[in-house]
Amino acid sequence: MDFFDGGWYNGSTMRWGETRMNIAKWVFLFTTTVAWGIGVALLIGMGVLFIDPNFTPLKIGTSGLGFNIIGTAIVGATLGAFSHMGFFAYLTLNFFAQGFFRSKIVWTYIQIFLIIVVLVYTAALRVPEGNSFLPYTILPIIVLAGAVAIAWLKMKQTNRSSFIPTLFLMTAITLLEAVPALRLNNPNSTWLMVGPLFACNAWQILQLHRLLGTSKLTK
Repeated sequence: MDFFDGGWYNGSTMRWGETRMNIAKWVFLFTTTVAWGIGVALLIGMGVLFIDPNFTPLKIGTSGLGFNIIGTAIVGATLGAFSHMGFFAYLTLNFFAQGFFRSKIVWTYIQIFLIIVVLVYTAALRVPEGNSFLPYTILPIIVLAGAVAIAWLKMKQTNRSSFIPTLFLMTAITLLEAVPALRLNNPNSTWLMVGPLFACNAWQILQLHRLLGTSKLTK
């Protein structure tokens, strides 16, 4: 069984099926992504527990540090697996979108538009009536800043064609994956979900071209 990369990570010159990810590489990417999810979730979870000792990542009716650590690890593993599914779903979407839109620039502009829409939703449309707008801008600003850094690094490792798709993955896809936590409008739950998802997506996008053995193309 092979997984194909649509070529968006290093420009439009790659064709479907030219580069393959075998089972061993997929297992490595999956297990390491889950490990990142667990690690980042534990890191954020311990910080949240320090601030709010009553916070429980899983509503299982049990309290205590040990149970919270186990619950946080389960949450992190779940988010890692969820991020992995979303990552390959986007690879597939991106491939078909490039085939559907004959002009590559159209799909690029669509992704930029969707990035803006998701960021605006995260920042503005969740604000309860009567509340201040400013606190809700913190999350999208941090996610956007981190996404720009990851997209720039990806561009340096491949080429400039990868910048917008990486930015889209790290902003729109990450925040859409975190919608369940965003709907709760709870800062602890939000950061516990967004942090691992962002880290997992960043890990996968920066590992993809290495696993596929593709060289950096000329800019």
